Amino acid sequence: MNARTKPLATVSADRASRIRLVWSVVVIGVLLAAVVVATIGFLLGPPTSDSAPEPTSGPSTSAPETDAPAGQAELPKIAKTGDPARFAESVALALFAWDTVGGFQPRDYTEAILTAADPANEETNGLATDVMGVLPTRAAWVELQKYETAQRLEIDRLYVPDAWDDVVAQARKGTILPGTIAYTVDGTRHRTGVWDGDNTATTHPVSFTMFIACEPSYEACKLLRLTQFDKPLK
Repeated sequence: MNARTKPLATVSADRASRIRLVWSVVVIGVLLAAVVVATIGFLLGPPTSDSAPEPTSGPSTSAPETDAPAGQAELPKIAKTGDPARFAESVALALFAWDTVGGFQPRDYTEAILTAADPANEETNGLATDVMGVLPTRAAWVELQKYETAQRLEIDRLYVPDAWDDVVAQARKGTILPGTIAYTVDGTRHRTGVWDGDNTATTHPVSFTMFIACEPSYEACKLLRLTQFDKPLK
């Protein structure tokens, strides 16, 4: 009788050991996956052109989500100038200049960019959506705050795309404001933050086109619209 029961006891013990081993591997795998996801979340950040912007009916229909403490940081400013190239450069830099621990929220940065728009222009509501698509959503912002993430843009090339001439030639009369021009930006997005107590930095290439209107329509240039990222006019 004992000779017959010993193999069964051995099999049961072996099976229990295998089950414990499998569960150990599963637990370790889950923990590693969580670390990888968190790391990728910081390195890549929130999507830009593919992210859904927060619902809004316009830049001034609701108050900012939080009051910005005075003296902590400054919102980006866009140059008030009739020089199209200088204006386009300042817009590009302002779009990417944010700091999650500076005391502001994405809506504050959106409103700062929209100061360069014409409130009377029918494109301004569309521009608000464009800008919110560039900035992190509120949920992504909260996550990025955990890593003290800040961002800036290094412009590699700023130019009027060849395709703009074709756009103007094919446009119906009166659909493009006099003095309207497109500028394409090729650049590098720089992000810095703190990961596990260490300073971390990442870079990512970006490319987009902005449409602006200057003289004779406006004495100081105005921002009209933005293309999706990585889908610029060339």
